[in-house]
Amino acid sequence: MWTAILLTALAANVLIFVHELGHLLAAKWAGMPVASFSVGLGPKLFGIQYGETRYQLALIPLGGFVSIRAMKGTPEERLNWPTGFAFQPLYKRMIVIAAGVTMNAALAGLLYASLALTGGAAVPIPSSISAVFEESLPPGAAGWGTVPRNRTIERFGSVAVSEWSDLALAILGAESGLTTVWFADGTSVGVELPAEKSDRIKLLQAMLPPLPPVLGRVEAGSPAKAAGLGTGDRIRALNDQPIRTFADWLTVGGPTPLVPVTLQIQSGGTIRELTVAPSETGFIGRGSFGWLGAHLGNERTGTGVREAFYYGADQVEKNARLIAASGRLLASGAIGIRELSGPVEIARMSEEAYLMNWHQFFSFVAFLSLNLAVLNFLPIPVLDGGRFFMLVAEGIRGRRLPPAFAHYANLAGASVVGFFMVFAVMNDVLKLLGR
Repeated sequence: MWTAILLTALAANVLIFVHELGHLLAAKWAGMPVASFSVGLGPKLFGIQYGETRYQLALIPLGGFVSIRAMKGTPEERLNWPTGFAFQPLYKRMIVIAAGVTMNAALAGLLYASLALTGGAAVPIPSSISAVFEESLPPGAAGWGTVPRNRTIERFGSVAVSEWSDLALAILGAESGLTTVWFADGTSVGVELPAEKSDRIKLLQAMLPPLPPVLGRVEAGSPAKAAGLGTGDRIRALNDQPIRTFADWLTVGGPTPLVPVTLQIQSGGTIRELTVAPSETGFIGRGSFGWLGAHLGNERTGTGVREAFYYGADQVEKNARLIAASGRLLASGAIGIRELSGPVEIARMSEEAYLMNWHQFFSFVAFLSLNLAVLNFLPIPVLDGGRFFMLVAEGIRGRRLPPAFAHYANLAGASVVGFFMVFAVMNDVLKLLGR
């Protein structure tokens, strides 16, 4: 657990440092006086004065801040700092406010591009359905059991789809009622979509996309570990029965075998066969692969430099849409507030990713950076998004908003953000207690 805490603290500080660095660079570009730039909070450990700005490292490694002069725009501030924040043109203030989330989104894109350059780009999951657990389908979801398996879906209603994330977003966003699923071979089938968003989520949970049968983290003491299997290995066959998707493993893998089995494994470009014996030490199967003792992983590949940057931009766009869709579902009540995660759960997921490999860990950090960008740009006062949209309102109004309005709006925003943070931590505690 200490590894998880250290990794999470390091990643969080890097992300916040990049965020605040964006504000700092934009403020310097705009000619605004900056009093201080701090990495960390609380008492100062050491610092240096460079020009008008104090750069410091603080004791508590939980964030940082940029202090720009004249944020309130009082007469005293105008006298002391006539080029301060509040007295700059509107467009410069908007750029400074938006610079933090822009830097976090850019960092995510660079991390994704770096993953592609080093063989860590996640292979997209095709837009098809490997299995439908009909007993789990919600009311109003007729026809899904008849959808052909592992057949490429080209359009969902009027929406073109090319991979599973596109299909999931189309299912969440389409009108309720009868919808046509069009396949790449020209055939189609009609399905019903429930009206409630919560039922749409249940529908997605009742379907299994064509996940590659790739191993993620391998449990210590497991049959997979004993046989020499590792993260990134792909199962191609079990006792000569082909396994093309994870759904095939669920059908073929079955319960713990009584005798050793033969697995055909692909490791990189090498295909090999090995014998895997069931555990003789009472190992209890953990992970997606059950008795084998391994978790489900991602299939990854590498690209050239140009393709890597396209991949980075594409991942930022797709994941930002997924994060925004999740936020809308949370706001509508389709996702319960109990699904919120706080720092403890983030630490656990960080450790899980680290235990798989560095590619998985940096992919997780990129997703966190993008989460920070999207969440911080929500139109809630006290967040960057709230400040930005208050500047938009100022531009529409033609003059500054009343100071009292900004003050109370920020108090309300801080209360909302504080509520969700406390609730997220409470959720983490309840999960630790098994509730």
